[in-house]
Amino acid sequence: IFNTPELASELNRQGSFSNLPTDDEILLDALEQWGLERTLSKLNGAFVFAWFNRQDRTLTLARDHAGFRQLYYTLDPDGQGLAFASRFDAVLKSPFTPPPKVDLNALAHYLRLSYFPGTETLFQQVKQLEPGSYLQINADNQLRLARWFEMPRQVEQGFIGEDRALEELEWTLEKAVRQQFEGNRPVGVFLSGGVDSPLISAIARSQLGRGLPAFTISVPGWGQDEGADARRYAKQLGLEQQIIEISGESALGVIDQVIQAQHEPFGDFSIIPSLLLFQHASASVGLSLSGDGGDELFFGYERPFSLLRDGRDFRLPQVLRAGMFGLGKLGFIRKKSEVILSRSPEDYYYGVNSRFSQKWLQKIASDLSALKQAPELFAFERYQNELDLANYSRYVEYYGQLQRGLKKVEMASARQSLEVSAPLLDRDVVALSLKINPLDMMKDGQRKRLLYKLLGKFVPQEIIPATKRGFGIPLGEWMRGPMRALVEETLFSGGLYPSGLFSQQELNAYWQEHLSGKADHKWGLWNLLCLQWWAARNLDK
Repeated sequence: IFNTPELASELNRQGSFSNLPTDDEILLDALEQWGLERTLSKLNGAFVFAWFNRQDRTLTLARDHAGFRQLYYTLDPDGQGLAFASRFDAVLKSPFTPPPKVDLNALAHYLRLSYFPGTETLFQQVKQLEPGSYLQINADNQLRLARWFEMPRQVEQGFIGEDRALEELEWTLEKAVRQQFEGNRPVGVFLSGGVDSPLISAIARSQLGRGLPAFTISVPGWGQDEGADARRYAKQLGLEQQIIEISGESALGVIDQVIQAQHEPFGDFSIIPSLLLFQHASASVGLSLSGDGGDELFFGYERPFSLLRDGRDFRLPQVLRAGMFGLGKLGFIRKKSEVILSRSPEDYYYGVNSRFSQKWLQKIASDLSALKQAPELFAFERYQNELDLANYSRYVEYYGQLQRGLKKVEMASARQSLEVSAPLLDRDVVALSLKINPLDMMKDGQRKRLLYKLLGKFVPQEIIPATKRGFGIPLGEWMRGPMRALVEETLFSGGLYPSGLFSQQELNAYWQEHLSGKADHKWGLWNLLCLQWWAARNLDK
């Protein structure tokens, strides 16, 4: 709980404590004094908790506003109990969990998106509790599911100006950083060559002084390596930088840790550099600050910009939009984005978030391709103006991309016994982001405009990279090299899980196209690999 001192002070005025209590003591006392709803409204932190109220014999499960921590649950079909855990595989071991039955819709979503969105999991009987939600079950086995925090789908008024936004953003982030590293543990920062983590590093350095360790991943010789940019930041900010260089061989060496860390099938391969980075950091610090959340809250991805460029054309019929695209391609009118060829903003956003093409899914797993396509997350409610498109994209990024990223961080950090905190996802920072007009944040086509400007107070603007590269590795290249034998052994040496669902012939064609270099299928292949590794570890026994 980040705001422990504030909560303790308020509870102390009611005579609750005589000295500084632990987070657990504060939470229990707050629940008893204030009740569930009021307590949740005051909490700022990364948490899941289960609370049994002895007075009304009600069990409550709750999850933090951003989704830092995971929570899974299942109900006994005969009404005899409920099982819950912060790991998916742990729930499966409960006596209340019925024999698993694969949720084919959820599996299709996993293969397309590389994670299970919303409440979905691999099995029909097990659900995820969504961020900012709580579940209650009473002695009569009556279930209540509710949200206590939600990223709004529409924010249309009450915006503040850019100067005030920058001022408030600076002191809100300063407070968030200060709250999240308070304690006696050694603290470090993760430092990339982008914008978000350098900004957090700059603020932490200004508060902690010299000697702040900064940990950077580098892939020497790769065109998207951020090592050089990160070195410039570290020198400018006076950080004690440690660079962890990785290769295809070191990635291969960490696969066993990947398998053990992933308590459910999970297809984000940036868990490989995360495990190596966290392992190195945990040798010298107990807590490291990250830049997670900046892209989702402050529009750092290309997807929202692509949607806005020609999104107003979605008011026109699809056939007319297709004609406009053709005319633009021929030069008769301004060139149009391929976005407008989609049936709707929903179809576009699901498509660009999908890592396994519908064409290949239909070939490799035809039974899955015929199922319901986009998850509820991508539903587009209305279009009246560009602000609707911007609000929609932020909502989808928050409950989509962000959840995938936070799940990866939790899996990798738990495996390496390191706590990772993200000041940009502090509740006050989230609240502030909603007071800033999204169109102002994307003004002049500049991603994360406000974060860029704030970072410019700490470093010269000329060292801030103009393009985003992301936290990636050349996995596709490594699959053709040092990881080739692993891929072929996993996918082609025996039957695949679920049995009878995948066509080995089409999957081999998919693999051969990747090997030839004609296409890059690293995401789809990795999704399948992780599914097989998880099943072999958790189900074959």
